[in-house]
Amino acid sequence: MSRDRNNKQTHPETPRAAEASRRRRRRYWLEHEGREIEIGLGSLVIGRSSSCQIVVDDGLVSRRHAKVGADADGVYVEDCGSVNGVFVNAHRITGTQRLRDGDHLQIGRQDFVLRSALVSERPVSDEAPTIAGIEPGGLPVALPAESEVTFSGDTLDLLGGVAEKTLALGRGDEAERILSGALLGVLSEVRAGKRTASSAETLNKAARYAVRLAEATGKGRWIDYVIDLHDAATRPIAADTVDHLYVVLRKTSAINLAGLRAYLGTLRRLQASFGPNERFVLQRLEGLERLAASM
Repeated sequence: MSRDRNNKQTHPETPRAAEASRRRRRRYWLEHEGREIEIGLGSLVIGRSSSCQIVVDDGLVSRRHAKVGADADGVYVEDCGSVNGVFVNAHRITGTQRLRDGDHLQIGRQDFVLRSALVSERPVSDEAPTIAGIEPGGLPVALPAESEVTFSGDTLDLLGGVAEKTLALGRGDEAERILSGALLGVLSEVRAGKRTASSAETLNKAARYAVRLAEATGKGRWIDYVIDLHDAATRPIAADTVDHLYVVLRKTSAINLAGLRAYLGTLRRLQASFGPNERFVLQRLEGLERLAASM
């Protein structure tokens, strides 16, 4: 038996110890509402479809929304072309992104937290991963028989909280990427005649975000959006939003004057039913049209 310079005994690593060190591996799982969702090699699809491995009953989640998987380099998440996006630590991702222990993964209203730990290796199983003891194939939830994604005011609340942070940092283009899908979805639902999308609350919320995007990006298309949205809903724009439009109009590229004039025509046909406040808004919009024409 040899001794080192500090007169300490040295021991060669035993075959059992060497084997134990080789049989350690890192385990990955997602924490979600008190459950642990094991992530093995390969991938799990998260979405509303019953074909997904992780099924969530959430109107803001696409049928096949995102994919989470593990490989030799760790864990990754991939956006599967969802409309409302995939967020990691409040930042919307594009394509595929690596995850680290403690990262928050937000899909719709669902918040998943990645956890990991070194564990002793165990025999590899060919079975699909289970979720907190539930049978493989996903959470046993009833899927609503509606369209793939809905764009209620809740959607704007969800994405708006993230967009607010990017707008505060002056990153207008990033805020536009976050909000554009939801805003265009509201317009699509209004055109389709959905009453919830045409509510005053949802219209005001969508218009406020669109005007802020116009201000942050300098793009007149978001002013056009406000006009098109209210024309489709046959409603006057909120007075405070019209005031903001006067300020933002001077900071943006050219707007669609024909669209604004068509909207004014819609309001003039309805003005017999307007109260004093709505008539004042109409006058303000006529002034906005004159200002836009002079620029």
